Amino acid sequence: YTAEGPQGLAGGKKVVIVSSRGGKYAGTPMEPMMDHQEAYLRAIFGFFGVNDVHVVRAEGVSLGTQVRAEALESALHRAGLLAEELAAAA
Repeated sequence: YTAEGPQGLAGGKKVVIVSSRGGKYAGTPMEPMMDHQEAYLRAIFGFFGVNDVHVVRAEGVSLGTQVRAEALESALHRAGLLAEELAAAA
């Protein structure tokens, strides 16, 4: 803690959150009410001093076989793009 409050000691780090969920909330009006997971993790990592947080998510995995397959394919694609982006920045 400093005179200005808590100061995280893990700054300069990158975090990738990989998650899945049964419903679809990201980018919808329900996101602030239903997505506690990502907001909580961002807050905790921010407290630690980590502000470079990336999210790879598969949403809607309980909404049927087709939706699940599309969600997983999209998440894998996003993970690949993110891996390339992070490797290029290193």
